[in-house]
Amino acid sequence: CWEDERIYFSPQVEIHSGNPATFSSNQQDPNRFDRDRLFGAVARGDPEELEGLKEYLQRTGKFLTNSEYKEANTGKTCLMKALLNLKAGENATILPLLQIDRELGNPLPLVNATCYDENYRGHSALHIAIEKRSLTWVKVLVENGANVHAKADGQFFQKSKGICFYFGELPLSLAACTKQWDVVEFLLENPHQPARLEEGDSQGNTVLHALVMIADNSKENTSLVSAMYDDILRAGARICPSMKLEDIPNNQGLTPLKLAAKEGKIEIFKHILQREMSGEYQHLSRRFTEWSYGPVQAALYDLSSVDSSEDNSVLDIIVFGCRAPNRHKMVVLEPLNKLLQEKWESLAIRFYFNFACYVIYMMIFTAVAYHQPVLGKTFLPLKATAGNSMLLMGHILILFGGFYLFFGQLRYFWKRHRFLWITFVDSYFEILILVQSLTTVVAQVLCFMELEWYLPVLVFSLVVGWVNTLYYTRGFEPTGIYSVMIQKVILRDLLRFLLIYFVFLFGFAVALVSLTREALPLPPLNTSLTHPEVGGGNDDDGKTSYSSMFAASLELFKFTIGMGELEFQEHLRFKGFVMFLLLVYVLLTYILLLNMLIALMSETVNSVSTDSKSIWKLQRAIAVLEMEMGYWWCRRKKKRSGTFLTVGVTPDQKTDERWCFRKGLEQMKSLPFWGSTFYEQTGTRCQEQSQLGHTGLQLPRFLNGMGFCLQISDHLTESVSLETGLEQTCRLLKTCSILLQTLDLWNLSELTLRADD
Repeated sequence: CWEDERIYFSPQVEIHSGNPATFSSNQQDPNRFDRDRLFGAVARGDPEELEGLKEYLQRTGKFLTNSEYKEANTGKTCLMKALLNLKAGENATILPLLQIDRELGNPLPLVNATCYDENYRGHSALHIAIEKRSLTWVKVLVENGANVHAKADGQFFQKSKGICFYFGELPLSLAACTKQWDVVEFLLENPHQPARLEEGDSQGNTVLHALVMIADNSKENTSLVSAMYDDILRAGARICPSMKLEDIPNNQGLTPLKLAAKEGKIEIFKHILQREMSGEYQHLSRRFTEWSYGPVQAALYDLSSVDSSEDNSVLDIIVFGCRAPNRHKMVVLEPLNKLLQEKWESLAIRFYFNFACYVIYMMIFTAVAYHQPVLGKTFLPLKATAGNSMLLMGHILILFGGFYLFFGQLRYFWKRHRFLWITFVDSYFEILILVQSLTTVVAQVLCFMELEWYLPVLVFSLVVGWVNTLYYTRGFEPTGIYSVMIQKVILRDLLRFLLIYFVFLFGFAVALVSLTREALPLPPLNTSLTHPEVGGGNDDDGKTSYSSMFAASLELFKFTIGMGELEFQEHLRFKGFVMFLLLVYVLLTYILLLNMLIALMSETVNSVSTDSKSIWKLQRAIAVLEMEMGYWWCRRKKKRSGTFLTVGVTPDQKTDERWCFRKGLEQMKSLPFWGSTFYEQTGTRCQEQSQLGHTGLQLPRFLNGMGFCLQISDHLTESVSLETGLEQTCRLLKTCSILLQTLDLWNLSELTLRADD
């Protein structure tokens, strides 16, 4: 029996002796590699500790990407651990790890393993190498087959509240956002797997979108982001000349320019709008200098994606789709400022006409409400008289006007459904007009049904209608900014005040009603005496002024505005405590809350006054775009601003034609110290600009010499002779600058400049 048992178990003993993995836990195999041993070796950067790793993996049929060699919570691999523990930019275990994984024929290469937890999902070794700013290891990883389009889309890498780092998810975007042009250049031009510039992340954002997202409007950040942005555009033009990188939208349909407008990234937005390049990259420009003379120049601006004639344009986004607090500063940037000014000049007559029509409508409304018959009589007498006919006609006009405004506002909100929340926050008057139109229709229906409740509804609509006339103050700067102040004070300061005030009012009203609800009988001997109650004396029933919540709230409101009286009836049971409550209420509301409200309103008015010009221009821009949208269903297509011009040639030698806006003359902010070399420099500049003559730009003609004569339509001739001194040169420049800014050179019949000895 023992022999049988021995024979039965002998094979088991032999198997255990041949497989080190089956040793008991207290017997460690020196050739066994677990996660702790592997991670410790790579963290120390000692390649000698990895000896025997390849043989162990071959013997056990395992790979370095197996779950037992990853962190359980994050999925971090030994390669990521090695890259995170670089010492002086080096870790001697990285190359052995890559070589072992490659020789084992891993179907899921270690170099492309990513984290899988919710926060760091998609994070790869290539991302870590770029974050460590190591071009050497980036090259090594790419040469070993690293995926240059791996997307790190975990929550930590998304644009959200809290601690996060959004860089566009892609390795190329990470390198660009961390200002590593050498890495960007390698990723784009490496022979193994070049990165695609048009590749987007999970939100559809390309590398240009990512650069816009990390811009923060500071001077240093703007300089770095703008330089990287332009370098990537040039690289894209070299790699794929036919690709229009700036026209690629993300999942929201936003190009980098539109994204900058939506997010309020005003500095990068300004840079993109006014970018001007020369030479072989001129087709990447959005601004083209037609000509310049001294401090004066004329420029063209590309209107693609900017003008409101296009769907989801930059103007639409700034006016209706931007929640940034600094959006009013974007409408004063060129070319938006002049573009909106041109639109306003073409639509001003329509604006004033609408204003006149609305005032006439409100006057008819007022006349009808004022001449309403007394309640209790027939609302719409059937007797045919001139007065009754006019009244009936007035009701009909009001009803039709209400329907017109109602459907017009519904159409307005429907067209802005993509920006619904912003519309409700920003469109104060549009909401009031919708309320006015709705109450107007309801009032007229009740009137025709001869229900007496039509009159309060009609009067409410009348009051709201006159308040809505403030909408048309947008057309005038003095009243427009005043209207903005009123809106901001009501929505920002007054609403917060009322919220806190109603809490105090309700609490003290409940307390006073509870204390004074049961009153003692009046003394019989003092019936002839008058004992004034708080806020107005006794009622006929002998009840106090705090007999109900409404009465108590009304009396307390009088204290808030300084009209309450602290005298009260002698027969109150807890008159001392009532006096204490009233004093506390006065301190909290009349002294504290009201003065805080005044201080907050002063701060709001001061903040609005600081940027009053730009805020008013934003309000006028809203009016302009609303007029372009219009209420007429049969309205023809919006007129497109600008002129269709040829501004150069594309990389494939085709004419570069664009819709451009000619801003006109502008003066440089800083004047260089030209001295006697001024004319030589200016002449060189004009010759350079004249070389663009084949592009369709019309340039003025400058002749050599140190003097000139300006002759305009045979009516204006002025000769100015320049002397050799610096003083005479500066005086001429000032005169020339004033003339060029005053005159519209493009509408003159003749312009000649001729030399004079």
